[in-house]
Amino acid sequence: MFLSDTDRSMLLKALQSKSADIVQARMANALLLLSDGLPVEDVAGLLFLTEEVVTDWQAMFSKHAAQAA
Repeated sequence: MFLSDTDRSMLLKALQSKSADIVQARMANALLLLSDGLPVEDVAGLLFLTEEVVTDWQAMFSKHAAQAA
């Protein structure tokens, strides 16, 4: 598949949305991939995120899960 520079830029901009629904969906994707055994580095690369974001989401989820238990 070929994307023009304009199309690629538009799609990357959409991924950077701060909408709560989009962030929640991206976080869910990351956590599911981590639970399937993918390393943080791979998840970050696949989802166009930084490793720091994925690690932060993982820590936040783990803390929340521990509090719920």
